[in-house]
Amino acid sequence: MDKKKKMHPALKILGIFFIIYIALYIAGASGYYESQIRDKTILTEEDIKNFEEEIASGEEVNLDHYLHNDPVDYSNNFSKMGDNFSSWIQKFVSEGSKIVSDIVKSLF
Repeated sequence: MDKKKKMHPALKILGIFFIIYIALYIAGASGYYESQIRDKTILTEEDIKNFEEEIASGEEVNLDHYLHNDPVDYSNNFSKMGDNFSSWIQKFVSEGSKIVSDIVKSLF
């Protein structure tokens, strides 16, 4: 009879949190949200026509009339939880590495 060694539940939870952290980090690092915001700032066809008309008529041109940058909040409870968790992990790793380096320094 083969006995499988069961993984401790705390390790399972830690593994799940680590996978969530990596997924959120990749989403943030890939620049998806930044690219969506950048795409919204591209001039539309109507704005280009109005811009050309203003230049042709000799009016003063103000780019703020043509750039539409309406901020949209994409955060929700899961993204906030992920941000908080990643901040906690970062703090934990930073403090842990500092403690380890202090221990190594005290040995030598």
